[in-house]
Amino acid sequence: MTGRGNDIPAAAPGAAAPGAHGVPAFPGRALFRPGAHNDHVTRLGRQLVQKGFGRFYTTGPGPRWTEADRRNVEAFQRAQGWRGGAADGYPGPETWRRLFS
Repeated sequence: MTGRGNDIPAAAPGAAAPGAHGVPAFPGRALFRPGAHNDHVTRLGRQLVQKGFGRFYTTGPGPRWTEADRRNVEAFQRAQGWRGGAADGYPGPETWRRLFS
């Protein structure tokens, strides 16, 4: 407020700011739907593979959201003990937090 502080640099375009405990911030549900094509899908897929949940990939993971992505997320969610609508294969904030923890 006094004009004597340092500016905080802006994040790179498309980069998610770190969330709590070093987990990258969840970028939003809309980025993980059929037809989505973005770097967050690749990041999610790589983390699924790293955690041992990449068995449905025949190639990739890549930037286009596919049924393989959905099935791998669903497998991860089921491994958390989630059933029904909680294991729909689409990442939400809690899936993201657990996957990147």
